[in-house]
Amino acid sequence: MIGSGIAGLTAAYVLSARDRVTLLEADTRFGGHAHTQHVIEDGRTVALDTAFLVHNDRTYPTLCRLFDELGIRTQDTDMSMSVRDDGTGLEYAGARGLSGLFPSWSNLGRPRYLLMLGEITRFHRLATQLLRTAGEDEVTLDEFLHRHGFSRYFTDRFITPLVAAVWSCPPGEALRYPARYLFVFLQHHGMLSVFGSPTWRTVVGGSANYVDAIVSRLPEAVTGARVRSVRRCVDGVLVTVDGQPPRRFDAAIIATHPNQALLMLDPRARTNGASSEPSPTASTRLSCTPTIRCCPACRRRVLPGTT
Repeated sequence: MIGSGIAGLTAAYVLSARDRVTLLEADTRFGGHAHTQHVIEDGRTVALDTAFLVHNDRTYPTLCRLFDELGIRTQDTDMSMSVRDDGTGLEYAGARGLSGLFPSWSNLGRPRYLLMLGEITRFHRLATQLLRTAGEDEVTLDEFLHRHGFSRYFTDRFITPLVAAVWSCPPGEALRYPARYLFVFLQHHGMLSVFGSPTWRTVVGGSANYVDAIVSRLPEAVTGARVRSVRRCVDGVLVTVDGQPPRRFDAAIIATHPNQALLMLDPRARTNGASSEPSPTASTRLSCTPTIRCCPACRRRVLPGTT
């Protein structure tokens, strides 16, 4: 098994019931998108996840089954989002009720903000309508917003922060997402309506707990094992790790990003290089925290000075 993200870990766990599985991970830790940091807060160590954060039984039934089999404890949490605009002083938190939308009286005196709240329900309605139509007209999120006349204020202070926070991507990239693909995800997670969101849960003690539970069940799991090539042979596959001779296995599963997987295969199947990916950062800086007590949230987006 090459790669120890959730795909590789789950496949390794299932196969280990009947096969001897070797797990190879290029990084210095297992888990991939599941990454738990340990920070000191008020003299105690707190487990803080910086990538995989939440799940629910409606849209993650197989993951919930995996947690049950592993005996992983989970607890209720939320999937709220807050936005702070340093340029105008606007600050609000969705899914926090009126206290989140109007954490200070100044929000009542912001006409464009009040209009934005009305645009949110219109966005929900139009996005749902798009999903009910045939899939021939594939437009980007930016094209969809322009087609239906959504304001720049709505784009900058609601939908772009929402998409950028959920996908951990730059604002400009968020607007280039295919609208239909994005709306399917939002609808699936109860985010195209004011009500009806699923109950969100998080792993007690951090996602590292389920990673460790799977790795401990495998007979061989190695970090720092960067696979350079995977080649078919007569009786299986040859896997070559940096600094080591080729090693024969009966079969190999490449559970990495597609661009990484292609680089391991025959050169004729390779792409013209691999794309870089953003690295999530755990921050305890006060500049990233809410200035208003009513605005804490699971996901937070701070906008630079805008008007």
